[in-house]
Amino acid sequence: MHRIAATPGGWNPQAEGVIFIEQTPAPIIFLTAADTDIQTLAAAVNKLPFDFPQLRVANLLHLQQQLTIDTYADDILSKAKVIIVRLLGGRSYWSYGLEVLLEAIEKEGAKLIVIPGDNRPYPDLISHSNVSISLVNQFWQYLIEGGVDNFVNGLKFIANICLGKDYDFALPIPVSRVGIYPWQKEEQTTKAKIGILFYRAHYLSGNVAPIDALCQALIEKNLEPVPVFVSSPRDVEVQGEILEYFQPENAEAIQLLLNTTSFAVSVVNNQDFALEKSPNPPLLRQGKNLDIPVLQVIFSGGNFEQWESQFQGLSPRDVAMNIALPEVDGNIISRAISFKAVQTWNSDLETDVISYFPVQDRIEFVSELAANWIKLRQTPASQRRIALILANYPNRDGRLANGVGLDTPASCVEILQALQQAGYYLENIP
Repeated sequence: MHRIAATPGGWNPQAEGVIFIEQTPAPIIFLTAADTDIQTLAAAVNKLPFDFPQLRVANLLHLQQQLTIDTYADDILSKAKVIIVRLLGGRSYWSYGLEVLLEAIEKEGAKLIVIPGDNRPYPDLISHSNVSISLVNQFWQYLIEGGVDNFVNGLKFIANICLGKDYDFALPIPVSRVGIYPWQKEEQTTKAKIGILFYRAHYLSGNVAPIDALCQALIEKNLEPVPVFVSSPRDVEVQGEILEYFQPENAEAIQLLLNTTSFAVSVVNNQDFALEKSPNPPLLRQGKNLDIPVLQVIFSGGNFEQWESQFQGLSPRDVAMNIALPEVDGNIISRAISFKAVQTWNSDLETDVISYFPVQDRIEFVSELAANWIKLRQTPASQRRIALILANYPNRDGRLANGVGLDTPASCVEILQALQQAGYYLENIP
């Protein structure tokens, strides 16, 4: 049994059968795990010269099974003259695919350009390229800056260097790493400002329907959204700028942050602990520096139909990237408000263009949750009602609220005392 690669979100290991990517060969092949790259390429291909070499694009999430990779290599990669791979996370995330690629280019003599999916250098990954490091770095810079114009110029640059073309092209155009999303807000008196943090790649590719819907839902709750795009919230260089947008000197600061970015801002290791003790520690946690709650709002990497039909809900990848790791930062998990869906089929690239689509009832839930957190924040501590919930595992009563290596009762007493010192009304603390 085999299936065509048409499922938004990539290969599902629980599904039966093997995925095959149905494409025709082309001189240039672009492989990426980022749907935003594909969205940008779909727009860029319309701005390329009429005689530009044909380009095919495939999502690496569909190239996860060995038979799929082998078949694609035989049918498509072996006939290419330039192969571009943009891989997020390093060599280990697609090690078999890289091995097959190296065999293919050794036989056919194609140019191979392997670059990271973000702006962090991975020398081991880049070293798989068989072109000069200067060429790799310049092309990588086009993709780091992002946007349709940079992708167009980057492709022209590659065609000139690798295929002997002579197109006019510009150097990479710098694009701000962080900035306010120019959402058209309604003029009205609002209760409070709510920050929204989302990836710059969505802004540059126009993949902003969930952000627009979330902003509108907050407006309807009499809250003012402050949507800010960022290349990566883990970049210490841009964290100060994020704080300036959310906590300006001459304007009201946000009272709640809705974070849609994945992973964790802080990295728990010995180096970080040393950094936090230094006189000028990096801005590791946005909520900690702003002194506000942070709600984690999930952009699922899967599609709505799979999520709705499967008992487990979100995929293990979604749980790791958008729940488990953000909890390291102390983020409060809310809901998945958007899922991937096929926007259109691009006949030039011979691939589906995938985008996020918002789910309105879940957006309404998050906006209502945000309004409730603002209400709680504005309620005096002495009037707040807090529940302390302890685990009750299904064994004997002596295990009530147990934690391996932890003194749970003592921890509870410490928490109650801290709440009392913070102004909460408590009596009869043990």
